[in-house]
Amino acid sequence: MAGIGVEIDIPREEMRAALKKFTTLDPAYLLDPIGALVTSQVQRRIDTEKTSPDGDAWKDNSEGTETLVRSGALVDSIDHEVDGDAAVVGSSLVYAGIHQFGGTIVPKDAEALVFRIGGRTIRAKKVEIPARPYLGLSAANRAEIDGLVGTLLRRLIE
Repeated sequence: MAGIGVEIDIPREEMRAALKKFTTLDPAYLLDPIGALVTSQVQRRIDTEKTSPDGDAWKDNSEGTETLVRSGALVDSIDHEVDGDAAVVGSSLVYAGIHQFGGTIVPKDAEALVFRIGGRTIRAKKVEIPARPYLGLSAANRAEIDGLVGTLLRRLIE
Protein backbone atom coordinates (compact mmCIF):
# COMPACT_ATOMS: atom_id res chain seq x y z
CA MET A 1 0.00 0.00 0.00
CA ALA A 2 1.38 3.40 -0.97
CA GLY A 3 1.05 6.40 1.31
CA ILE A 4 0.56 6.17 5.01
CA GLY A 5 -1.16 3.47 6.95
CA VAL A 6 -1.59 1.98 10.37
CA GLU A 7 -1.32 -1.72 11.03
CA ILE A 8 -3.08 -3.15 14.02
CA ASP A 9 -1.92 -6.52 15.19
CA ILE A 10 -4.55 -8.33 17.25
CA PRO A 11 -3.59 -11.74 18.57
CA ARG A 12 -5.65 -14.45 16.88
CA GLU A 13 -7.25 -15.62 20.14
CA GLU A 14 -8.47 -12.10 21.01
CA MET A 15 -9.86 -11.64 17.50
CA ARG A 16 -11.76 -14.93 17.68
CA ALA A 17 -13.18 -14.03 21.11
CA ALA A 18 -14.34 -10.61 19.85
CA LEU A 19 -15.92 -12.05 16.69
CA LYS A 20 -17.68 -14.77 18.69
CA LYS A 21 -19.53 -12.06 20.64
CA PHE A 22 -21.02 -10.82 17.36
CA THR A 23 -22.12 -14.26 16.15
CA THR A 24 -24.01 -15.00 19.37
CA LEU A 25 -25.40 -11.49 19.75
CA ASP A 26 -29.05 -11.34 20.81
CA PRO A 27 -30.69 -8.83 18.42
CA ALA A 28 -32.42 -7.21 21.41
CA TYR A 29 -28.99 -6.01 22.61
CA LEU A 30 -29.10 -3.45 19.77
CA LEU A 31 -32.81 -3.23 19.04
CA ASP A 32 -34.09 -2.33 22.50
CA PRO A 33 -31.79 0.71 22.91
CA ILE A 34 -32.48 1.75 19.30
CA GLY A 35 -36.22 1.52 19.97
CA ALA A 36 -35.84 3.58 23.15
CA LEU A 37 -33.81 6.20 21.29
CA VAL A 38 -36.33 6.44 18.43
CA THR A 39 -39.14 6.71 20.99
CA SER A 40 -37.43 9.72 22.55
CA GLN A 41 -36.77 11.22 19.09
CA VAL A 42 -40.48 10.97 18.19
CA GLN A 43 -41.52 12.44 21.54
CA ARG A 44 -39.09 15.32 21.02
CA ARG A 45 -40.49 15.86 17.51
CA ILE A 46 -44.03 16.17 18.91
CA ASP A 47 -43.09 18.22 21.99
CA THR A 48 -40.59 20.71 20.60
CA GLU A 49 -39.61 20.30 16.95
CA LYS A 50 -43.14 20.42 15.46
CA THR A 51 -41.99 19.12 12.07
CA SER A 52 -42.18 15.92 10.07
CA PRO A 53 -39.09 13.69 9.90
CA ASP A 54 -38.38 15.41 6.55
CA GLY A 55 -38.28 18.78 8.31
CA ASP A 56 -41.62 20.07 6.95
CA ALA A 57 -43.63 22.15 9.42
CA TRP A 58 -47.01 20.69 10.36
CA LYS A 59 -50.13 22.50 9.29
CA ASP A 60 -51.68 24.42 12.20
CA ASN A 61 -54.83 22.97 13.69
CA SER A 62 -58.19 24.75 13.49
CA GLU A 63 -58.29 25.32 17.27
CA GLY A 64 -55.16 27.44 17.15
CA THR A 65 -53.61 25.34 19.90
CA GLU A 66 -50.31 23.51 19.98
CA THR A 67 -50.43 20.93 17.18
CA LEU A 68 -50.68 17.27 18.30
CA VAL A 69 -50.47 18.21 21.99
CA ARG A 70 -54.00 18.94 23.24
CA SER A 71 -53.82 16.64 26.27
CA GLY A 72 -50.34 15.14 25.94
CA ALA A 73 -51.83 11.68 25.41
CA LEU A 74 -50.25 11.16 21.98
CA VAL A 75 -46.70 11.95 23.09
CA ASP A 76 -47.20 9.88 26.26
CA SER A 77 -48.42 6.93 24.20
CA ILE A 78 -45.29 6.69 22.02
CA ASP A 79 -43.46 3.52 22.95
CA HIS A 80 -41.38 0.74 21.44
CA GLU A 81 -41.13 -3.02 21.50
CA VAL A 82 -38.69 -5.50 20.05
CA ASP A 83 -40.42 -7.89 17.67
CA GLY A 84 -38.00 -10.53 16.37
CA ASP A 85 -35.43 -8.70 14.28
CA ALA A 86 -37.14 -5.30 14.43
CA ALA A 87 -37.68 -2.47 16.85
CA VAL A 88 -41.23 -1.16 16.41
CA VAL A 89 -42.05 2.37 17.55
CA GLY A 90 -45.55 3.80 17.57
CA SER A 91 -48.74 4.55 19.44
CA SER A 92 -51.71 2.36 20.30
CA LEU A 93 -54.11 5.33 20.38
CA VAL A 94 -57.01 4.95 17.98
CA TYR A 95 -56.47 8.43 16.52
CA ALA A 96 -52.69 8.17 16.11
CA GLY A 97 -52.94 6.99 12.49
CA ILE A 98 -55.16 9.83 11.30
CA HIS A 99 -52.59 12.34 12.54
CA GLN A 100 -49.68 10.47 10.93
CA PHE A 101 -51.32 9.88 7.53
CA GLY A 102 -54.20 12.38 7.40
CA GLY A 103 -57.65 11.49 6.14
CA THR A 104 -61.33 12.24 6.15
CA ILE A 105 -63.59 11.68 9.14
CA VAL A 106 -67.28 11.13 8.36
CA PRO A 107 -70.18 10.36 10.68
CA LYS A 108 -70.78 6.66 11.20
CA ASP A 109 -74.34 6.62 12.56
CA ALA A 110 -75.46 10.24 12.32
CA GLU A 111 -76.12 12.94 9.74
CA ALA A 112 -73.25 15.10 10.92
CA LEU A 113 -70.20 15.18 13.15
CA VAL A 114 -70.67 17.42 16.19
CA PHE A 115 -67.69 18.80 18.11
CA ARG A 116 -66.50 21.93 19.87
CA ILE A 117 -63.71 24.28 18.84
CA GLY A 118 -62.90 27.35 20.89
CA GLY A 119 -66.21 27.26 22.72
CA ARG A 120 -68.22 26.95 19.49
CA THR A 121 -70.26 23.88 18.56
CA ILE A 122 -69.49 22.73 15.03
CA ARG A 123 -71.63 20.45 12.86
CA ALA A 124 -69.99 19.03 9.73
CA LYS A 125 -70.71 16.32 7.16
CA LYS A 126 -66.98 15.53 7.12
CA VAL A 127 -63.68 16.78 8.49
CA GLU A 128 -60.39 16.67 6.59
CA ILE A 129 -57.40 16.01 8.83
CA PRO A 130 -54.08 16.90 7.16
CA ALA A 131 -51.19 14.48 7.54
CA ARG A 132 -48.81 15.54 10.28
CA PRO A 133 -46.14 12.81 10.17
CA TYR A 134 -44.43 12.39 13.50
CA LEU A 135 -43.13 8.82 13.07
CA GLY A 136 -40.05 8.29 10.94
CA LEU A 137 -36.38 9.15 10.93
CA SER A 138 -34.70 12.40 9.98
CA ALA A 139 -31.08 12.51 8.84
CA ALA A 140 -30.12 13.74 12.33
CA ASN A 141 -32.09 10.85 13.89
CA ARG A 142 -30.21 8.35 11.71
CA ALA A 143 -26.86 9.85 12.70
CA GLU A 144 -27.84 9.60 16.37
CA ILE A 145 -28.78 5.93 15.89
CA ASP A 146 -25.50 5.24 14.08
CA GLY A 147 -23.61 6.70 17.04
CA LEU A 148 -25.56 4.55 19.49
CA VAL A 149 -24.92 1.38 17.48
CA GLY A 150 -21.21 2.19 17.30
CA THR A 151 -21.09 2.67 21.05
CA LEU A 152 -22.94 -0.60 21.72
CA LEU A 153 -20.72 -2.60 19.37
CA ARG A 154 -17.53 -1.10 20.87
CA ARG A 155 -18.72 -2.21 24.30
CA LEU A 156 -18.91 -5.78 23.03
CA ILE A 157 -15.29 -5.95 21.97
CA GLU A 158 -13.72 -3.95 24.79
